[in-house]
Amino acid sequence: MFKRCMDTKAARIEMLASLLLTSGVELTTSDAGVQAVNDWFFTYVEADPERPGWMLPIWYSVCHDVALFLGDVMIERHPNLRWEFHTWGKRKVAYQSHVIMGFSTEDPKFHTCIMVEGGVVTYGSRIIASRGSIATYGTVEIRGQKIDIDAVVAGAHNREVETDAFARWMKDVDRRA
Repeated sequence: MFKRCMDTKAARIEMLASLLLTSGVELTTSDAGVQAVNDWFFTYVEADPERPGWMLPIWYSVCHDVALFLGDVMIERHPNLRWEFHTWGKRKVAYQSHVIMGFSTEDPKFHTCIMVEGGVVTYGSRIIASRGSIATYGTVEIRGQKIDIDAVVAGAHNREVETDAFARWMKDVDRRA
């Protein structure tokens, strides 16, 4: 799976560039280019009307392509970084995902990495939630206590969604690389 992801990366980024061009956005690796991708994504990401809280299925593919592009920009700017298949710690959320590794602050025990695709998907989910597409989960009972899951996550839905997430991620990488 990782090998296929890396083997098709250039083609996927090329398809993303073509998609962006339909909206007049040129895909470049400059700070302004990264922000243009962010602006485009923020504007066009769509909720699935049949599944509140979820993006339309096609957007998960777009998130994958955006993540590949952003990861390559990180590597272009910091050649010590690399794509890697995360195989350490079966309980880690990054386990068996393609991640960016090679940060100078890495602790070999923790395998510090960035799951770019997870970040893009989360960002897309936050954007559609800010537009009213919110999943409902109801309540669960844990050790005899009822917990209203929707009330717990309501605070996250009330936070303003940043409009420069991709640029901020690049700055975070600059500090860590």
